[in-house]
Amino acid sequence: MIAARPDLLVIGGLTIDRFADGSTAPGGSVLHIARAVTARGLRVAVATVAGPEPEARSAVEELRQLAVALEAADADATATFSHHDTAQGRRLRLERRGGRVDVPGSALVAPADAILVAPVAGEVATEDLALLASVPVRAAILQGWLRSLEEGADVGPLPIAALGAAAVDDLGRFDLLVASREDLLAESRDPREQLSALRHAVGTKPALIVTDGADGLWLDADGSVRHLPVPQRVDSVSTVGAGDILAAFLAMGGGDPTVTMERRAGDAMRIVAEVLEERRG
Repeated sequence: MIAARPDLLVIGGLTIDRFADGSTAPGGSVLHIARAVTARGLRVAVATVAGPEPEARSAVEELRQLAVALEAADADATATFSHHDTAQGRRLRLERRGGRVDVPGSALVAPADAILVAPVAGEVATEDLALLASVPVRAAILQGWLRSLEEGADVGPLPIAALGAAAVDDLGRFDLLVASREDLLAESRDPREQLSALRHAVGTKPALIVTDGADGLWLDADGSVRHLPVPQRVDSVSTVGAGDILAAFLAMGGGDPTVTMERRAGDAMRIVAEVLEERRG
């Protein structure tokens, strides 16, 4: 039962993150988004999946407090990543895969006005995307489908074609697709070329964003491609979940046709900067 109509339904995974100092913390798209959205007086509903680990159970209880509605499917394990430094920079290693979100059994999809599909480690089946066709505003973060997911190995980028023709076709009917520069390295190292490859794959309908860390983002919408710098650079703080938060606020603004995607992207980047400043404080 939904306590109040949500501004956004997020479908995605919880994670457990292990850091080089031996500490662990819950993470994942749904948790980062729920924290940021509710802190700004907005309402979020969440469909996710979690295992029995103490970190995961703690995160589920936090989501229960944050969300106006929560569906948390049980799994044998929660997707667990270790973070480690290499000569090429920070890398992720998948220690354990998690379960699948029960999209077909969800009671949250039908009443949703805006939805963000935000997989972290393949926990949303691409064949379930077609079940979301009735939602007025649909957005997706591609990250969790464009990662290699071999347990015990470093995560690497996969090409867009790895999604499969049916999934690419379904995503082509969405309103917004978001990927990071790291997600699309199998296509190119140049974000402009990455954006072009994504547009070629999904067709003309969705607005497309490729995020580029502290360098802002690249946007393909309304018939043009442009670069938007960050309105405020925030250094020396963890940026984990920043792309998830950006996509969430973009999706919530998708129901107003009078606001351009460029303006929505600028507003969303300002909110991300606020969140990062809050982490510093």
